[in-house]
Amino acid sequence: MAGAYPSTPFLLPRMKTLFRSLLAATLLAAPVAVSAQTPAAATAADTARIELNPALINAVNTQSFEQFRETVRPLIAQMADKKVVALGEGTHGTAEFYQVRFWLTRILMEEHGFRQVALENTYGSARLVDEALHQHGAPALKPRMQKHLLSIWQNQETAAMLNWMKEYNHRHNRRHHVSLTGIDAMFGTDDALLVQAGLSKRNPTLRPHIEQLVKSAAFQDAMWLHINDAGFKFDRKGWLSNGLAGYAAADELLKALPTARLPRIQREALELTLQNSRMVFDYPYQVQFHKRDSSRDSLFAAMAQLLVRKPGSKLIIWSHNAHLSRQSMDPTDNNGGGTGAFLERMFPGQYFVLGTSTAFGTFAATQQAFISPLSPMAAYPLPTPKAGSWEASLAQVSSPAFFFNTHQLGSQDVQRPQRLVGQTPTSTDQYGNYRLSKAYDALLFLRTTTAATPL
Repeated sequence: MAGAYPSTPFLLPRMKTLFRSLLAATLLAAPVAVSAQTPAAATAADTARIELNPALINAVNTQSFEQFRETVRPLIAQMADKKVVALGEGTHGTAEFYQVRFWLTRILMEEHGFRQVALENTYGSARLVDEALHQHGAPALKPRMQKHLLSIWQNQETAAMLNWMKEYNHRHNRRHHVSLTGIDAMFGTDDALLVQAGLSKRNPTLRPHIEQLVKSAAFQDAMWLHINDAGFKFDRKGWLSNGLAGYAAADELLKALPTARLPRIQREALELTLQNSRMVFDYPYQVQFHKRDSSRDSLFAAMAQLLVRKPGSKLIIWSHNAHLSRQSMDPTDNNGGGTGAFLERMFPGQYFVLGTSTAFGTFAATQQAFISPLSPMAAYPLPTPKAGSWEASLAQVSSPAFFFNTHQLGSQDVQRPQRLVGQTPTSTDQYGNYRLSKAYDALLFLRTTTAATPL
């Protein structure tokens, strides 16, 4: 999951080696459960069920897009004029979370001028999927999704949104096209190959930097892909020198880009790709020059800021609740918090975040602690929410699907556990403790949900 560079919080044991610290900061296996309360401060009231004021409940009809659209009008009205709208997920594998975010994205694109949706995925990789959305006779979508997207996006529900985007683009001229993009910076080969394709013939003096970028990205990607292998050994020295060489190559190419004779649109796309490529190697750079971990959350926010720097640009983000929340899951962070905290500072009053949550059912997950496009996903059960959690209380509301504005909770806006499930089956018992108004503008709750359907 990238400014300021605090360590991002994920549930893995405290690790002594640099590599393990890097791993912990890189993937949301499950958020750390933290609380500002001391054990002595916990009381019986902390586990008492909250009964929401019925006036706060906005029932949602999920039977069809048309019915859904009518029931979320008040929610859309709050999002419509924002610069960045973040749509969270309480798990990385719930079919209904993908579906309702698709429908919200569709409304924002059709009716309110949003043109970009960004996934928790490397920018260049998302660009290669996006190519299949803009032309008749474009490459088939499914193979591109399977090759370039993390497995959390390789499902029928995400494909439904991308197919709708493709059809939408075919009905509109290019000026009104909608696009898929990415704010992550993990696997770097797609970034590097896009740079190679765009610059290698322009200036022979740039070729050594391009070759180094491709080489460094391949080295680091191979490490990520094999990190889950039994007996994997981390080459710290090689990782560090490789990453620094990759960072320097991306930096040199960024400096040279203004002199390249390229059409404006192509130059802008290459600049974003190179910015993202440099972020891919931010981990060794921060360790070497600042003696600290990189923050995936601040990198997310930095990439999002680049995507909306043009006047009038708007962005929809799909990512985990723990990233998009305005409040960090880890009180030891000294640089702000999650992606949401950074984005709020970048766009004060122009950031809206919706959390999603569920109580019962199944979800899709992988046994691999480090996720990649190759991580197999399967369905697993969600255990009953623990007593005193938001999920335990919200499951008692008569409506099976509803949203509410967190800033209207009043005296019920107390610090309580919220379940935040990562991409592994063992992450279902992880909770973050906070007041909902400190995390989200609104929360959409679906009592019973199902696992996402693999492609």
